[in-house]
Amino acid sequence: MCFFADRLIAFLKLWSLLLLLANLPFLKANESDLSTVQNLVIPQFNEDGHLSWELHASQVTSKDSDTFLTTNPILYMFTDQIIDLTAKSSSGEFLLESGQAHGAGFFDVVGSGFRAKGNDWQWVNSVDKGRNQMIFNQHGKVVFSSGLGGFFAYDLGGENSRCATGDEDSPQGEEKNATIPTVAQANYLEFVSTQKNSHLFSLDGNVSIEGDNLFLTCDNIEVLFVKDGNGSNSEIGKISTMDAEGNIVLRQGGRVSYADMMALDVKLGTVLLTGRARVVDDEWGEARGESIVLEKGNRRARVLGGKNTRPRLELPPLPDFGFRKKVKKKTQ
Repeated sequence: MCFFADRLIAFLKLWSLLLLLANLPFLKANESDLSTVQNLVIPQFNEDGHLSWELHASQVTSKDSDTFLTTNPILYMFTDQIIDLTAKSSSGEFLLESGQAHGAGFFDVVGSGFRAKGNDWQWVNSVDKGRNQMIFNQHGKVVFSSGLGGFFAYDLGGENSRCATGDEDSPQGEEKNATIPTVAQANYLEFVSTQKNSHLFSLDGNVSIEGDNLFLTCDNIEVLFVKDGNGSNSEIGKISTMDAEGNIVLRQGGRVSYADMMALDVKLGTVLLTGRARVVDDEWGEARGESIVLEKGNRRARVLGGKNTRPRLELPPLPDFGFRKKVKKKTQ
């Protein structure tokens, strides 16, 4: 029985090449032309005999024994026999045996809760960091449909704006802000499936991220995007962490923060700014320190000093309440 199973898996892994080779001889234009097949489907199986990925194309032309030029390719990538990612392009060159592809035009990838796109793309089915590595060397953009929820949202006009009110964690508040996507753009974009339920996005060069009450610019950033712990493929993923470096400017309503590094943790509900950290707030004034912690859903900021630096807080000037010292008249 084990011998039969091994033979069956070996056959399935070669099935994609057999399909292609069986069609090519009948569709040659002439002896000197490259072999071309119309409307071809090429599946690839993993070591368990399950679909790993499947390539659909309106036209496939063989360049050599393992390299194929495709027109209108659609790439389906599977996890636990369920489609995890779908990628489309106008053309691409695929190396079937090694599970790689690249193209000069656009590449549009749709996952559960995000959509990434860009130009001058590369795809590798398996790398050291994980599976299905996608690289966009130009005009990289990713839209996270669930965004950051109400992480950065707070009541700018409320009387208790200096303190957390607790409303930010209510189901209605989360539902309201969940509809606002978070959009990230950069010169270079890369992402990879690091685990079964997570994708790691890396953006570099002129990075900008915009969401609900949030506009962030920096040199580079890593965003961890995960699904719920139950591992259901039907669940929509959410942003879990952001780690940014270089010339960080974080703009919120009534506040601008600056730092060399930033670490955002959605679960903890904190943003840690380090390296020349500075927060300028319309209400509180300016705060400086070796590190500053911003808290979810309110205007609270904790300034932390270091061994060689002390926290510094510059409050706005007090208003004139009308209590002035009376100046004694000089007697003549």
